[in-house]
Amino acid sequence: MTFRVLVSVLIACALALFLAPSVSAHATQPRIEISVERLNPGGVVDVRGVSFGMDDVVTLTLLGSTTEIPLGDVIANGEGEFLQIVVLPTDLVEGTYYIRATTSHHYVISPPLTVWGVAYEEGGGQGERDEDDGLLAPMPTFAPGLPAVTTASMPVAATPVTELPVASGFGANIIFLAGLMVLVAIFMFGFMWWKKNT
Repeated sequence: MTFRVLVSVLIACALALFLAPSVSAHATQPRIEISVERLNPGGVVDVRGVSFGMDDVVTLTLLGSTTEIPLGDVIANGEGEFLQIVVLPTDLVEGTYYIRATTSHHYVISPPLTVWGVAYEEGGGQGERDEDDGLLAPMPTFAPGLPAVTTASMPVAATPVTELPVASGFGANIIFLAGLMVLVAIFMFGFMWWKKNT
């Protein structure tokens, strides 16, 4: 009788595990957030990645209707997040652009970024300095190896956009199933031993 109960419980657990969703460290799919929706060529945008894998190398690219501009690579932190400051090229044509984040198993597009108006350039003009110009001051530096600002330039030719496959969570279900079966077996044998000795 106890053998039938043990086998029935193991079969029920095995069937239940195939119905369980895949295990994930993040509650949502990876996404890209941008700090502004509209800016001029040469403007600065903060690009924030959320829910990527821990220590993922993320390749950022600015996508337009006819252009694809590489913005560099950034590494996600332990929580799968990153923040990259990007300076847009000053010769960028007006239009709608997107920032694409690509990893070995993710392909994510940001909300639309509208580029319009004339290029934003610091300095205000040519000629000698006068009392209206700002004072020169030391600027803070960043630790070596940590990119502070990425400046993009226009590529010679656009490369085709390809979609990467997304990994499935079936392997996580199998591992969970095996662990649960071991726990149920330990519990059942412990229960049978206790019943026999009391």
